[in-house]
Amino acid sequence: MPKFEREVEIDAPVEKVWSVLTNTSYWPQWFPGMASVSNFSAMNEQGQFEWSDEGRSGKGTILKMEPNKRLEIMTEVGDDKDSHTFVLKSTGGFLGMADDETKIEYTLDTMMGGGIFSNFVAGGNPKDTMRVKKAMHTLRKLVESLE
Repeated sequence: MPKFEREVEIDAPVEKVWSVLTNTSYWPQWFPGMASVSNFSAMNEQGQFEWSDEGRSGKGTILKMEPNKRLEIMTEVGDDKDSHTFVLKSTGGFLGMADDETKIEYTLDTMMGGGIFSNFVAGGNPKDTMRVKKAMHTLRKLVESLE
């Protein structure tokens, strides 16, 4: 299961980052592979939704939610599954006392089967590496642009 990770600092409190992260209307702006999100049931564990992008469509499920700390989402197209994990931590100020910044780590696990060789090939996939990097850069810009 190849994993792609990226961590960024966002100049905003963790509550603001969480509110953007969990607002599905923002997902098409930054979430990799989602041009649209529809039929969202609820933003809680086991919440479900449908998504589409470039002629592909699939479904997704919220697997785990710890407000202001962790969000885990599973997206699926047929038998292809991707796990998206976002971990947030308050940072900033002297010794972290101001809590005016957020460190967010995104892990994309492509959940690929096929053994060691398939994982080796997919693990070097520059497309997924760039998707994760672009998602975090775009999320940071989006959060910091909001009042």
